[in-house]
Amino acid sequence: MKHYLPVISAIAGLITSTVQAQVIKSEIKGENFIADLYHKEGAPKLPGILFLGGSEGGRPGRHLPELIAEQGYPVLAVAYFKESGLPRTLQMVPLEYFDKAMAWMNHQDQMEHPGIVIIGGSKGAELALLLASRKPEVKGVIALAPSSVVWDGLPEQWWPPAPKSSWSLGGKPVPFVPYDYSAGFAAGDPRAICKFYEQSLKQTEAVEKASIPVEKINGPILLASGHEDQLWPSEKMSDAICARLKAKEFKHPYEHLKYPDAGHTMNEYFMAGGTTEGNQRARLDLTTRMIDFLKALSETKPDGAKDGSAR
Repeated sequence: MKHYLPVISAIAGLITSTVQAQVIKSEIKGENFIADLYHKEGAPKLPGILFLGGSEGGRPGRHLPELIAEQGYPVLAVAYFKESGLPRTLQMVPLEYFDKAMAWMNHQDQMEHPGIVIIGGSKGAELALLLASRKPEVKGVIALAPSSVVWDGLPEQWWPPAPKSSWSLGGKPVPFVPYDYSAGFAAGDPRAICKFYEQSLKQTEAVEKASIPVEKINGPILLASGHEDQLWPSEKMSDAICARLKAKEFKHPYEHLKYPDAGHTMNEYFMAGGTTEGNQRARLDLTTRMIDFLKALSETKPDGAKDGSAR
């Protein structure tokens, strides 16, 4: 099976915007993680944003971190594989690695404490939800084209199959859904990758064990998906996340933004499904909705009430 998922790097550039010079990008050095920090000089203290790219690996693209930083939010864009000193592939990436980045954020003067917001796209969205479910200091999540389960990792060679979780904890694999190769792979079908994931989701026992415990997240959740996603069934998996939150009587707000004519990236500049117009509409609407989500979080007091109004 050919590995197509690196195209989701376009999610990191979801929003095209001219960013003013006040946003400063700094390479973080001398720490136990690899990241770039984007911040705006003179900005008031706001929650820090942990930004996670997807299966493209390496340092996340700059466009979305820069735009969020332009709104005044300091953004730490973390690399977690395919970078010097990190795993070569997206397999058994230790969750403890991100603890170091969050601990660093909790000691930065330009960030409001307590509270970290995680933003991730595709595999980064899977990771964002998983991290937030085990870290109570995370006060909110934005998950773009997310997964409801932990998946098999992304190896350098797909055949013969050698299932390994994408993530590890304490040196042990986080329970995951293995890829189901039984239906084969339809060459020439633009939705073949998505169908492959849909087939794998029929493994009900594995799905139950690998479902991300999103109900443990200590803050609101914003999900976004394109109905014409050609890479994996992000709309279906987002619906599964919402169903779980409802069943578990999740106490925080959550919302699933569905874009009918958009694909995996929800971006007309690098499409993976959908129409040009549909992806453009998704990109523009999602820009506003994400910024509104962050503003609402930054206005929320520790007791859960917003400034000037009851929750």
